[in-house]
Amino acid sequence: MSENSYKKAGTFYFIGNIFNKGISFLTVPVFTRILSTADYGIVTTYNSWIGILSMIVGFALHMSVRMAAVDYKDKLDDFMSSIILFVTLTSFGITAVVAGGIKLLHIDANIILVIICMLQAYASATIEDYSNYLMMKYEYKARTALMILPNLISVILSVYMIKYVLESDLYMGSIIPTAVVTIFFGLVTVCITLKKGKFRINKEYIKYAMAISAPLILHGIALNVLSQSDRIMITSLAGAAQTGIYSLIYNFSMIATVITTTLEGIWVPWFINKLKLNSRDEINVVAKDYINLMAYAMVALILVAPEVVKILANESYWEGISIIPPVVLANYVIFVYSLYVNVEHYYKKTPYITINTIIAAASNIVLNFIFIPKYGYVAAAYTTLASYLISFVLHSRYARKLEPNLYPLGQFMKPIIQLLIVTVIFYAFKNQLVIRWLLMAAYIASRFYKERKRLKAYFPNIPVLKGK
Repeated sequence: MSENSYKKAGTFYFIGNIFNKGISFLTVPVFTRILSTADYGIVTTYNSWIGILSMIVGFALHMSVRMAAVDYKDKLDDFMSSIILFVTLTSFGITAVVAGGIKLLHIDANIILVIICMLQAYASATIEDYSNYLMMKYEYKARTALMILPNLISVILSVYMIKYVLESDLYMGSIIPTAVVTIFFGLVTVCITLKKGKFRINKEYIKYAMAISAPLILHGIALNVLSQSDRIMITSLAGAAQTGIYSLIYNFSMIATVITTTLEGIWVPWFINKLKLNSRDEINVVAKDYINLMAYAMVALILVAPEVVKILANESYWEGISIIPPVVLANYVIFVYSLYVNVEHYYKKTPYITINTIIAAASNIVLNFIFIPKYGYVAAAYTTLASYLISFVLHSRYARKLEPNLYPLGQFMKPIIQLLIVTVIFYAFKNQLVIRWLLMAAYIASRFYKERKRLKAYFPNIPVLKGK
């Protein structure tokens, strides 16, 4: 892929992520004002279950697409057709078994809602499969559209349902439209995939995909437990209202992940290609810039956070401002350890990825059970950060055995020190708007000046950088 194509892909992913996350971010104040903290908590808990179930019914097969694009480069369409058909058949079978079990065992659950949840999880899995296919094929326009449209349509329909259709159980106004839209787009991706490839299940492809992805099913579940169990456990142990407050702060932190998500779509195929060429020094140079960029974004985010949260939600949510630093730090740790996970993926060491993630997820559950009943959502913020740190230690330790010259730990020291310093500043000046915003402006200006040569190397045509 040419340098120009990388830049085009990056531009489209950036626009798509800004638009996609922007929709989610800008509608937070809408939902927090038309939904109670309890209703908002129920919606986020439901979404947590979708994340977990999509890994189960989809068998985490999207993780095999990255390497299939290398090993089955000329047969990728047939590969995709096989795994999508396999997921479709097994998902409907699992849904039938679950629905039948609820009926036979007289379980007190809304069977219609359970079926909708299972179908949405299936659709989410197929969309993720196809999104990874588009990423590896560098079909950035189609991938950007797939990122934007489902979210945009879901939000519009949800707001309409809550405001003008429902009078009670307002959380259903978000759940049902989102499920319908996701299922629709999931079926569209299924039809497109089956049309491109052969309409049959190839055992060779399924065996290959499962060899990579089967260990990652537990990894995916554990990863979702790690990222989502706090919401489920807060709802169970402290109440949905606290989940609503906690979820608002996590939704706020999505601002920084726009950059991560955008660049990951470029980074993963670029990283795989460079590692194949043994260009480790080049990877480390670019990774250092990547690591610093994310640290700068997180520092700025922490400093301006209180005012942004107050714009996003009414006063009933403001108490959650106190957990902003650990939540943002957790997002940074996720980004950092994902660099090492990519190394493990490259060498197809998926069992080790799974084991490390399960250990971190189990730690999170244990810590949550101990501390949430006493400290509520505040405890969840710190236990989640601690669990991600455990994950970072485990993944970095193993990945460095595979590639000892990639990502030296020293690269992370300065960014982490900066984040710890800004955390102290946040708590010291939490109620001092002017001081924090001035510090943020000075910090960004100093980073821009420090990195001006690197910025010029990446963006030589930006007028403000010329001649510096």
